[in-house]
Amino acid sequence: MLVGCSILPGVSTPPSVPAHLEGLNLDWEQFLRAGEYRRALAAARLGDAGQEVAGTLEDLLELQEAVRARRLLVARRQFERYRESLESVPHPEAFRANIHTERLDAALGALESADHQRLTDAATLAECLAPALDEPLTRAEALNALGVLNALQDQEAEADTLFAQAVQHDPGHYRALTNLGNMALERGDLGLAEKLYRQAMALNSEYAGAHHNLGVALRRQKRLQESVKYIKAGQRLSVRQTKRDQDDEMRSNPRTLKTVQTVRTVLIVLAVVAVLLLVRGHL
Repeated sequence: MLVGCSILPGVSTPPSVPAHLEGLNLDWEQFLRAGEYRRALAAARLGDAGQEVAGTLEDLLELQEAVRARRLLVARRQFERYRESLESVPHPEAFRANIHTERLDAALGALESADHQRLTDAATLAECLAPALDEPLTRAEALNALGVLNALQDQEAEADTLFAQAVQHDPGHYRALTNLGNMALERGDLGLAEKLYRQAMALNSEYAGAHHNLGVALRRQKRLQESVKYIKAGQRLSVRQTKRDQDDEMRSNPRTLKTVQTVRTVLIVLAVVAVLLLVRGHL
């Protein structure tokens, strides 16, 4: 479970810490152990833990964010970057003790496999996701995936429990939080749904699902002006997310990227030729 930690006053700091940072907890290893990678990165930077440590923590944080967003192609790339960064850390023991790369590799593979197979049986999906359920960094995403399947099959109680477990394990998993809001919306608990959607948006202000569904919750409360605002924002963000996903796909497949670049080049050349012919009066 990811335990919430904060940089709090009253915790001893290394002697080398500047005077204005005295009293802050800059033990980045503590935050790493808790799975609080953003705070670990902040502590490492403030405590001058070194570029190698900060860079490795940044790769780990971006990996976590990619998993939360279900951007599995990006997560895979970030995992490889993290593994490479680990080689440059002078003393990688803290990382290796808390992040087992082989298990994390298998966990990402399980998420990828489940995504490709589109399994519709909950027991089969749970079996497929077993490595991801066993790995702290991917557990919330695996629980969320199981919750989605149960929700689609009208198993509301099971879905609600799984989404709650995902958020309990990783309070930063905004998609699971949004799904909890969806369950509340289905039950007609509009106030709770609104609260959960706003919490998800506070974690990720560009998540389209939370904006759109907040708009739906507001519309059902007859707050039409607010509703339109959030539904339109959700539509804009959805288009942006679709483009981002397409870009992820192209970056992961050099052949596709090369084809797209070739098509763009041809279109540009044709446009230039058309303009030249038009200027010369041939069209």
